[in-house]
Amino acid sequence: MVLPFGMTNTTIVSVKIPGRILEQIPPAGHGRSGFIVQAIEEKIAKRKPVQWKPKTQRGRRMAALLKKGRAERSPLLSDAQVEQELNERRGRRF
Repeated sequence: MVLPFGMTNTTIVSVKIPGRILEQIPPAGHGRSGFIVQAIEEKIAKRKPVQWKPKTQRGRRMAALLKKGRAERSPLLSDAQVEQELNERRGRRF
């Protein structure tokens, strides 16, 4: 099996696809797997993240604390800013 670029860890999955859809995708050996993977990745990217909803009293207290501290944590740092902060805390200022 030839793996598309970047697909090093793969699992073979068997699915049933209606004929009307199968006619619209590339044939086997001509990019079918890549097409399906790309379609699934696009679908996942469109999902809205699930919001955490506490169900216990302890969870509700934690949610209240998080909400109170939101102003102290905002705005969030970028990856570069986090790296710079870590370097400064470790004593490396370059």
